[in-house]
This record gives sequence, C-alpha cells and structure tokens, in this order.
Amino acid sequence: MKEKQEITAVWQEYQRGVDYNYQQQLYEKSKRNFNFYHGNQWEGIKLKGVQPITLNIVKSIVKYKVGVVKNNTYQIFFHSETYENQEQREDLQEICDMMNRYANRIWEKNNVHKIVRSCMNDACIDNEGIAYFYSDPDSNNIFCEQVDRTNIYYGNENDDDIQNQPYIIIAFRRTVEEVKEEARANGISEKEIELIVEDQDIEEQSGRDLRTDEISPMCLVLLKLYKKDGKVWAKKCTKLATVKDDFCLEIPLYPVAHVLWERVKGSARGQGEVEYIIPNQIEINKTATRRALAVKLVAFPKLVANTKYIANPKALNKVGTTIEVNELNADDVNKVVNYLRPASIGTDAYNLQKELEDETQNLAGASDTATGNVDPTQAAGKAILAVQQASQQPINEQVEAYKDFIEDIARIWFEMLKANSTKGILLTKEIKDYKTNTTTEETRKITQADLKKYDLDIKIDITPRSAFDKYAMELSLENLLGSGQITFEEYVKALPDDATMPKSRLKDILKDREEKEAIFNEIEKQGNALNGAIEQVMIQQEMNNQEQMGAMPEQQVTQPTEQAVPVQQ
Repeated sequence: MKEKQEITAVWQEYQRGVDYNYQQQLYEKSKRNFNFYHGNQWEGIKLKGVQPITLNIVKSIVKYKVGVVKNNTYQIFFHSETYENQEQREDLQEICDMMNRYANRIWEKNNVHKIVRSCMNDACIDNEGIAYFYSDPDSNNIFCEQVDRTNIYYGNENDDDIQNQPYIIIAFRRTVEEVKEEARANGISEKEIELIVEDQDIEEQSGRDLRTDEISPMCLVLLKLYKKDGKVWAKKCTKLATVKDDFCLEIPLYPVAHVLWERVKGSARGQGEVEYIIPNQIEINKTATRRALAVKLVAFPKLVANTKYIANPKALNKVGTTIEVNELNADDVNKVVNYLRPASIGTDAYNLQKELEDETQNLAGASDTATGNVDPTQAAGKAILAVQQASQQPINEQVEAYKDFIEDIARIWFEMLKANSTKGILLTKEIKDYKTNTTTEETRKITQADLKKYDLDIKIDITPRSAFDKYAMELSLENLLGSGQITFEEYVKALPDDATMPKSRLKDILKDREEKEAIFNEIEKQGNALNGAIEQVMIQQEMNNQEQMGAMPEQQVTQPTEQAVPVQQ
C-alpha cells in the first residue's frame, strides 16, 4: 500500500492507458505492422532445411500511397479575407505577410517537413502519425518532435478529435541525468530528485527489441496535458517523482497534432494500410516458399548410382572427374549410373501466388497500372498518365487528411506565438523603393495585443510539385516573359522556390542590377545637379552683364559716325 501511495498520480493514469492498450493488442499490432513493412515477415517461424522466401508487397503498396500523398507540397498561408472593412483588411494583410515569412522560416529551420512526412509514413503503416510542439519563449522559436503511437495515451480512446480529449499523456525515454537537471531547474527539492532513478520500462516502447542494452541509465518521463478554464496545463513526472509542477501553457489548443490514415468510428487511432494486408502477405510468402521447395525436390534430374560397382564413389559429385567401375562392360554402365527424369510441376501454385499478389495490390489501389509499372511501348504516355491520375482518386481522402494535419499545426503555431509574445515579437517585411528601384528588409515589432486583436484565418495552399508540373509551370512563365506580358522581375518573383531554374541566382542578378542602376541614377542625379549649377551660374553671369550695361553713362556710349554719301552728277 505504501508503494502505491509513492507512485505519482500521472503514472497511475498512464498505467490505466497501458492496460487498455494491452487489451486492444496495440503494442503487438504496432510491432507486427512495422516488421512486415521492413521485411521481417518470418519472425518466430522455425523451418528445418528450408530457406523462407519473402516477396514484400506491403512495402511497395505503402511507398506508392505515401508517395502520392507526399507529392503535394504545402505552405502555411495567413490571410485576412474575413474582414469586411477594406482598410482594416489591408492593414492586417501586412501582418499576415510577415507571419507567413516567420512560419516558413521556422518550417525550414527546424526541418518540420521531415517530421511531418515521417508522420505520414507512420499513419500509413501503423494507423496514426503524431507530432508534439514546444517553444522557447526567449527566442520565440517553436520546436517539433515526433511521437510514436505506442507512446501517447488519450483520456478518451473513442474520439479522434485530439482537441476534445480530457487529457493527453506522452511518454518520453530520457537519460536520468538529463531529467534530474531539468527537475533542479524547475525548483524540485533534492529529496524528490533522488527518486528519479533508472528503470527498465521498455516493453511498451516502439522498437523495444533494440532497447535491451541502453548505454546510459534511462528512465520514463510522462508529460500530462489537460485543459482548465479554457487553457492547456501541463505536468511532468516520473514513476516516483515530479519533474515539473502544474504550469499553464497559456494556449487554448493542445500542442499535439495527429493524422489518421483512415478514420474509424469510435476509435481515436484510426486504421492504417498494413494490418489487413498481412494475411495475404503471409500466404504469398508461404506459396512462394512451397514452390521453391517443390522445384528443389523434383524439378531437377537426380543421380542414381550403385556404388557397389564404383571404385571412387566420391567422384560422382565432382565435375570433370573420371568414374572408375569394377568388372563392368560398357553396355552395363547405364545400369549402374543413371539419372531420374524430373517431374513436371503444375502451374496452380504459381497462378495462386500471382493472383494473390495482383488482387492484393489492386484492392489496395496500388496495381501496376496505378504505379506506372507498365510497358511504355504498349501504351501512349498520355494514356498512362491519365490512368495514373484516375487511379489516385481514392487516395484523395489521405491527401485531405494531410492538409488538415498541416492546418492543425498552423493553428497551434499561431496560438503558441501569441502566448510567447508577452514582450512582443520581431517580424520582418520586404520594402520596395520604386524611386531607387531597391528592395530592403525592415524589422517591425508586433505586440501581443496586436496578435490577440485579430483572429487570423489560416489557409493552406496545396499545389502539385511533380517534375511534369514544375516543367509546365516554368514553361508557361517563360512564354509570358518571351511575349512581353511580364517583366523579368515579375518572372523571378513568380518562380516557385523549388523550381529547376536557380531562383536564388536570378535574385542575385536582380540585386546586382538594382545596385548598378542605383549607382547610375546617383551619377545621373549628380550630373543633373552639376548641369543645373552651371546653368544657374551662366544665367547669373548674364544678369550681371545686363546690369553692368544698364549702369554705364550715356555719353560714354559710342554712336556710329555718319559718312557723307557722294552724289553723282
């Protein structure tokens, strides 16, 4: 009884979640799904003298479907289109533009795209992909960490809306020393810190078979998130000690987003692609192994020999060696050494194997036609592309789920940004000076009141980014540039960042042009000023001359002398 009292309340809630997951066989299913994806499909099977065959159709199906989803690229886009007042909307749009630059910088700086794509892999293989976010208030930086499905526990396992959960517990595996240092930084007493000790609670961890030998002493740390008074609160504990007391995150949304490959009513976990393909995969492997064994046993001729009449029996298994026989005529050799004819093998086993492979891929929407694995000489390229695009329509549900996942992340980021901007945040914007034709960056401080004042809508733009789509887009822009419909500057601005054309180098060219043009404008300006000064001096000189002429005495002005003109007689 004393031991139960020493166990933290968060650990007890965690243990209830572990018991529930064992009832649902979550840990075993998760391990099995990943094993079959990675090709470990004969685990626990003991075969004597038989080399098992693995034809991994699970991985090909998963890679195709996830590849179709990842073929779409996403950009977080804040906009102010909901405001009816045009003036207010234009003012707010400037903040939105700076927010977009900030979000893209965080996205690239912290490699969030890699974690998001890894979450989609987990969702396809193991039903659910999860991302957890935390921030550094001092630097206004937001960090992302992927969480395995076996390491998250919901207060309501029947609701897939993560924001409706009464609480969420996330389990982390950390070194004991790291956890103790964190507890000290949070003001936990040394007496309680001594209760943070090494444990072996790895049975529920993903990849537990590889965790049997941990180099450093490690322990399980639990982070409990719950909502109170419209805000998210958190508490961090180990089994026997508190690492950080209850504290408020100052955000209304859980900093956790998850994506389900396919929604299942009454389940917070959803359904992946692998679990129900496994029986077909097992039968395909068994059939292929039986065929290989049958071929090995009966499909090749077998040597039969009466070793009583052979002087060197070991030579029967050697190539190019003479076989010595005792007291036999040449006609009797075939009676001593001969071959059994190989038996013919029916095609039923092969047909069954092939049918299982084809039907499994067809029903999964990953047939040869869908993946483009067809003979290009037998079909036109446009026809193949059209069939591929039509076959990808059933995956639109997963594409929309991926979009919603990114949208949830964007909402969480905005709430975290507002919470961390108590001292204001510095955002940058580009300013174009059309007089000097130069572009500069200006830093603007946005206060927390400014962010809370506006309820920014979040929109996620999705654009295809296949090689063909990139080529078509760039070709269209080049045609507009060639026809004079757009300028070179507009062409560079319209190019996507991942275009095959080196956009960054084109920007450098524009920047060099702007600098040279600015120098030329300055020289021209100075020349114009010099010409103006010279002209002013000349005008002033002319005026001075006129004044001097007007001031001279009248008698001193020389008049032309009149000469007599002789008159002819």
